[in-house]
Amino acid sequence: MTDKAILIQRASRSAHLLRRINIVTLCVAVVVYAGLIAIAIYNLLLPLVVFSSCIMLAELLVFQIVRTLSDHLDLFRRATD
Repeated sequence: MTDKAILIQRASRSAHLLRRINIVTLCVAVVVYAGLIAIAIYNLLLPLVVFSSCIMLAELLVFQIVRTLSDHLDLFRRATD
């Protein structure tokens, strides 16, 4: 194997692992968000609802960025094969 092929193979494994970690992180974020919203509604804390919603939106943005980069890497890998 050439150095480029080894590098592409390693990047593919890393992208797959990153996708898995990203999905797990998103699931944990959704659970934490639901818990914060439940606590905020129970205690009538509107600022906590706004704050946790902003954090959740940021988490979704990061999820989309990582997913887009992973898809781009897959397209690049297929184009070079």
